[in-house]
Amino acid sequence: MIKLLNKNKLRGAIVAAGMTQNEVAARIGISRNTFSAKVNGKTCFDSDQIEKICQIVGIIDPAEKANIFLSESSRK
Repeated sequence: MIKLLNKNKLRGAIVAAGMTQNEVAARIGISRNTFSAKVNGKTCFDSDQIEKICQIVGIIDPAEKANIFLSESSRK
């Protein structure tokens, strides 16, 4: 199985943190267009970006990180 970002869980975590994707993008130092491309699977977040996102939105559980950033793809 291909491993992909679970964009719905990431978006949910961002909303739960009271933030927008634009705010998260700015805080990790990338444009909103680049962030959107990464969320939509056109490119990948690197490990530093993943760690920063997790810190910003309060994802501390390693299982939750894996659930979001290493999700098994059953979606198309």
